[in-house]
Amino acid sequence: MIFEIENYRALKSAMDEFCTFLHEQNVHSESVFDCKLVAYELLGNVLKHSTGGAKLLGEICDGFIEMRITTSKGFTPPKESVCAEVYSEHGRGLFLVDQLCAQKETSVDGTLLLKIRIKE
Repeated sequence: MIFEIENYRALKSAMDEFCTFLHEQNVHSESVFDCKLVAYELLGNVLKHSTGGAKLLGEICDGFIEMRITTSKGFTPPKESVCAEVYSEHGRGLFLVDQLCAQKETSVDGTLLLKIRIKE
């Protein structure tokens, strides 16, 4: 499934549709939640810190939920992130993404590939 994400309304609509698809494919609800959290964190960052929106390609492949995020500006999160201090107001999102993804890599063209293992 391919979604154009230009604003928060489009993000919510895309995630609702993609999560419905995942549920229809009998993906465990924990894996759907993980997928939703990862997508909202990364695509929310794109909408907040960049211009031009993003494209999300989501699919199920070999026991993983795969999401590919492409932006006009080439959004590249850090290879590894650290959890923020206990009283910090920000800085936990990318750490959570790292914890939930079995794989996270950026291609030469700037597309971010995320793989979330489907729980049994």
